[in-house]
Amino acid sequence: MHIRDEEFIRGKVPMTKQEVRCISVAKLDLKEDSVFIDIGAGSGSVGIEAANFTPKGKVFGIEVNPDGIEVINQNLKKFNVDNYELIEGLAPKDIPEIRVDRMFIGGSKGNLETILEWFLCHSRDDAKVVINTITLESLGEAMKALEKLNFCEIEVININIARNKKIGRYNMMMGENPIYIISAKRSK
Repeated sequence: MHIRDEEFIRGKVPMTKQEVRCISVAKLDLKEDSVFIDIGAGSGSVGIEAANFTPKGKVFGIEVNPDGIEVINQNLKKFNVDNYELIEGLAPKDIPEIRVDRMFIGGSKGNLETILEWFLCHSRDDAKVVINTITLESLGEAMKALEKLNFCEIEVININIARNKKIGRYNMMMGENPIYIISAKRSK
């Protein structure tokens, strides 16, 4: 079940918008027993939505921003999510010894390559990663790191979302930031 943006408590914390979240979660190809980690969890929107698709699995979210941690805890309570564990800290250094098969990176705080290295050490052969970026520099960095670390089936999609805004009796389309969604599989 997908959750609409306005249902989430947000505060001033970044949130992956619902259309982007929908595609990103689909690209993860979650299984009902997936063990998933959301890096740079922000408001918790991706992890909380993923928890709906992994009823027999587990979701870990890691966030360093105290405001984000507070908002995630509020959203976990609001949506009554019981298969989500919040890790307060910075990836990858504060992630406990866990084994995962899916990872979403919404924010890396400049640690993208070391986060991907952590993933390779802590994931199964069929593991998948999805990375969202808004800048060309981050896209280039992600591609370079995925190729260097021998990920396979690398795919990049770019989406542009525009929403209508009522101007008098007319509707004007207002564009959101373009987003790059990068997905890849761990090589065996």
